[in-house]
Amino acid sequence: MRAFRAALVASLALALSTAASAQMITERVDLSAVKKIRDEGMNRSKLDGLASYLTDVIGARLTNSPASRKANEWAAETFRSWGLANVKVEPWDTTFGRGWEIVSYSGRILDPWTKPLEAYPQAWSGSTLDARGRPATLTCPVVIFEVRDSTDLARYAGKLKGACVLRGAPAKIAPEFQPSDRRISLEDLLAPPPPPAQRAAGGGQGNFGQGQAARLAAAANRLLRTEGVAAVLQPSRWTYGLILNGGHFEGRAARDSIYNPVPNLIVAHEQYGTLYRVAQQGLPARVEINLQTRFLDDTRIPANVIADIPGTDKADEFVMLGAHFDSWHSGTGATDNGAGSVVMMEAMRILKTLGMPMRRTVRIGLWTGEEQGLIGSVRYTRIHKEELPRISAYVNVDNGTGKIRGIWSQSNSAVVPIFEQILSPFRDMGVLAVKDGNTGGTDHQSFDRVGVPGFNFIQDPIEYSNRTHHSSVDTYERLVIDDLKQAATVVAWTVYHIANREAMMPRKASQPAVP
Repeated sequence: MRAFRAALVASLALALSTAASAQMITERVDLSAVKKIRDEGMNRSKLDGLASYLTDVIGARLTNSPASRKANEWAAETFRSWGLANVKVEPWDTTFGRGWEIVSYSGRILDPWTKPLEAYPQAWSGSTLDARGRPATLTCPVVIFEVRDSTDLARYAGKLKGACVLRGAPAKIAPEFQPSDRRISLEDLLAPPPPPAQRAAGGGQGNFGQGQAARLAAAANRLLRTEGVAAVLQPSRWTYGLILNGGHFEGRAARDSIYNPVPNLIVAHEQYGTLYRVAQQGLPARVEINLQTRFLDDTRIPANVIADIPGTDKADEFVMLGAHFDSWHSGTGATDNGAGSVVMMEAMRILKTLGMPMRRTVRIGLWTGEEQGLIGSVRYTRIHKEELPRISAYVNVDNGTGKIRGIWSQSNSAVVPIFEQILSPFRDMGVLAVKDGNTGGTDHQSFDRVGVPGFNFIQDPIEYSNRTHHSSVDTYERLVIDDLKQAATVVAWTVYHIANREAMMPRKASQPAVP
């Protein structure tokens, strides 16, 4: 314990020195609270059980699906059992679309040889039906469908009825000559953030700009429907049999439809390549598929889950922590983002179990609809508009199963020395960097856009970008439980400290308008 305290004091002194030279901000880091949080989070964690139940029992949580609703109720009941306050499954203030789930799928390649078709339905896909609209197994010739400009559409007219359409050429994916990093190196962790990416002008398919490409795609989608294709097959963008899922090729039209959308399958890269090359040579290629799905019209309004640990003298101010609870559907949503969700749940359990007073109210938000564009967290900021000026900060976890290595400032330079001191007691756990820059793609942006200091933690990548993200192997087996225990412990301490600061976290100098 003496060595532990010495390490904390030394790392704190380093952070204080850096911070003092930058802005003369000194945080009162409560080392006794750090010790209690570390002990509870690392030695008595309940995270593994939460992760197993969420992924193995509830499973994938596509927005507004039955499993998504079940997960919301489970989280709310868990929070109530812990004694959290103001637990609520809070509906959005707008509609989203029909709920959807898979009933059954089977498929075979018939020509050029017989083999099971390694594929998975896209979200909001329709069912295979016979001429009378009854569930059926369909046998269909494989036809390539490639549209580079509007003149290509005419050559497919009258030629696609009953076909299983290959939507374009498969990507060329080179062998992995060099393994990807699983941990962030110290050099990369402490390096300055890369400059923001510049979007090239024009783009799109062929010579079309983005608007024209979207119109061309919509016209192609209409043609596929009116031609009466049996199914649309698209290639997985990952190889080695990994199915990288997403939404139906018709997008929101399929989700909001009152008709049966075209069956839409993502096919393993290797099998899709075989079918494409055989069809390209004019040789027979056929598949057999039976896909049955179910749409739910009972409600088109999803919900978020929120719960509080009430504060003391500053109880009308908030510190928020959150993660998106929804997932895609081919795996069980373990690293994206069951991991972040159970980290935040465990952080709340740690704080509630220890019972250490916190001046501000701590609120957790588990969002749905992130995969469709951060919808749930955006809706929260709109429903709770009056509270936004009283939120000191929002912190988020959504980059897989890796341990926390630091946090992004979201270009709020004033918070850099503050976070350096807050996180300094965890340098021995690998928490080493506060990067002054932006990171995107998840729910902290919803808060940042309305003037609330919103931050996303930096995590080790593990297999996130090349194995698990949106894929069929995003399951419990890919979770590194010890890393997630570390993450929950770091989050609990960060939230505890921010809740007890005298002042709220600094806002950016230029605030966007509140919605």
